[in-house]
Amino acid sequence: MRNLTIKRTKSFIACLAKAKVYIEDPYSNDLVIDNVTYRKLGTLKNGEEKSFVIDENPRRIYVIFGKSSKNYCNDFCDIPAGREDVYLTGKNRYNPAAGNPFRFDGAETPEMYVNRVNSTNKGIVVLIIAVAIGIVVGNMLAFFILP
Repeated sequence: MRNLTIKRTKSFIACLAKAKVYIEDPYSNDLVIDNVTYRKLGTLKNGEEKSFVIDENPRRIYVIFGKSSKNYCNDFCDIPAGREDVYLTGKNRYNPAAGNPFRFDGAETPEMYVNRVNSTNKGIVVLIIAVAIGIVVGNMLAFFILP
């Protein structure tokens, strides 16, 4: 067993939201992302650092803010196999189209880059749908309330 320590650097962006940390676990059904199951490790408040005990197998760590936004407001980091403790840092980045997601610091792998671009694209679609619904509902209310 080894320790995984994650530090969420203090940031004004999404400062009131708790980040949820999930680890790849084939025996859990807490969360499913891309047909892979994940188990919740815990939560991180703004500026908080926490340690979790993980096994020595290679694992993927996801940080999300809610199960409803898990497909577009997320980031992951792959943890290699080994016995050494792992220390990760990250913070929320300003990106309203993707829900101001948590992003891990350090070298971005090509797979992480693709995930981030896809997340932003999905977030843009959600944002456009929300604005369209707001316009339609606003116009309907104005039409029925105003003579």
